[in-house]
Amino acid sequence: ILPAGATVFFNLPANYNGSTPATLTFTTANGATIQSFTLHPQPAGGARGARGQPDERLTAVEPGMNRFQWNLRYPDAAEVKGIFHSGFSASQPVGPEVVPGTYYVTLTYGGTTQKQPLVVKLDPRLTTTQAALQQRFDLLMRVHNAVNGLDTTLNKAIETRDALQKKVAGGSATAQQRAALDKLNHDIDDLVDLKIQSGEGALVYPGRLRAWLSAITGQVGMAFVAPTPAMVQVGNGYVRDAAAGVARLEADMAATRSVVP
Repeated sequence: ILPAGATVFFNLPANYNGSTPATLTFTTANGATIQSFTLHPQPAGGARGARGQPDERLTAVEPGMNRFQWNLRYPDAAEVKGIFHSGFSASQPVGPEVVPGTYYVTLTYGGTTQKQPLVVKLDPRLTTTQAALQQRFDLLMRVHNAVNGLDTTLNKAIETRDALQKKVAGGSATAQQRAALDKLNHDIDDLVDLKIQSGEGALVYPGRLRAWLSAITGQVGMAFVAPTPAMVQVGNGYVRDAAAGVARLEADMAATRSVVP
């Protein structure tokens, strides 16, 4: 049984060995890229996932006819290093599904390009309108982009914090450097709680903004209907909070650079 999504069949030349770049690109009707996958030669034993199980979505291919399963989603957001996923805290930042409509898949191999339309239709058993699905998508994408920006900046701040921590631990830090470390620790912890490392960790430690972004994503994404006004208000509030958090972390890292040679 194939996972949900669109199945794409394509043919590669008999001499395909990975030395010539090959990609599959999925775009909107107006040409905006949704996802692009670089193709690689099939390893012995077939494509495998992280746990060694067959994975139909991996980009390992071989000469001749191939099958690729696209999950109809935008790319996943960046993830905070060391974060724990559970139903009670932050969850994996999976990209939103596309709305029904016409999309395109393009196979590029060397100087050859082949492009075909891909029509995504709503399950006929659902009565949701296109406008409602677009509202759902728009909110999910705003939150998703906020998560990506926040997580990317958090990773940079954590890296900066860890490097400064080593200097402080060595006993050669100045008062300004210690103050910069305290500020980084405070602002990182205010946005994500990395002490949560188990399914019940969120019962002990607060989830912070990163977990709240996951929560609103789950609420909006659980059904193919328009988000309620309350969901929109909460989601937009978290997006603003994420932007403010990114600004704080950027300021903290700039302050750190000013006191660390």
